[in-house]
Amino acid sequence: MELFSFFKTSTLYFPGCTTYYKNKEGFELYQKIFFKLGIKFKLLDKNLCSGLEALEAGYDQDARKIARKNFDKFIEEDVKSIITNSPGSYKMFLQDYPKLLPDWNIEVKNLWKLILEKLNKKRYLIKHKPMIRVTFHDSCYLGRYCNIYDEPRKILEAIGYLIVEMGNSREKSFCCGSCGNLPIVNEQLANKIAKERVLQAKRIKMNKMIVSSFDNYNLLKKNTSNTGVEILELSEVLANSLDIKKYEKLEEEIEGEEKIVDEK
Repeated sequence: MELFSFFKTSTLYFPGCTTYYKNKEGFELYQKIFFKLGIKFKLLDKNLCSGLEALEAGYDQDARKIARKNFDKFIEEDVKSIITNSPGSYKMFLQDYPKLLPDWNIEVKNLWKLILEKLNKKRYLIKHKPMIRVTFHDSCYLGRYCNIYDEPRKILEAIGYLIVEMGNSREKSFCCGSCGNLPIVNEQLANKIAKERVLQAKRIKMNKMIVSSFDNYNLLKKNTSNTGVEILELSEVLANSLDIKKYEKLEEEIEGEEKIVDEK
């Protein structure tokens, strides 16, 4: 069984474990954003883990088993392409699955590029442009591994944010401490690194840092005490600019949009 199968699409939205289990509100927001922008997707009835944690912990065979099980499920559900807001999952599907599974043939779409393209084509959907200065933190998985630096920044610029770079950004970005299972292996060190990243934003007099990863978001936000720096995830600022109601259920938003279309 699939949710929103009426979209008639073979593109799967894969939220990743952090989004699905720890950031349910963000999971809902991304779905609303996709609907608003006209990005068709379907969901599986059960969340699947990509296997990234197992691979990074050195359990190659377990990661391969997870990848095979997932691939079989994708084939069963007629999945031809995947979108994900999780940089770790994106990196796993794009770079690691082809190594683990010789027959892997599912397209992994760059969601950030897709969102940017939709925004550029449908600028009338942008209802609020804050025009304030913020800084942006690059996810290691998205930046270092997948070389995606421009799209998230261009999205922010399109919806009215002025980006001020920290000293360590883009290819030279300072890790926030959330990758590679560090918060599990050495929580104290992960928090220390995250705290330093937050302070780097404060040193350039930025009180808002935007990230495009809920792993980054959760760890950085946890370490903002007494800094005056607010951590925001891309879904939050996108939802605000697109006038998406944060606490309204997706089904209600869809119904409301359909009513507007019918009235026109």
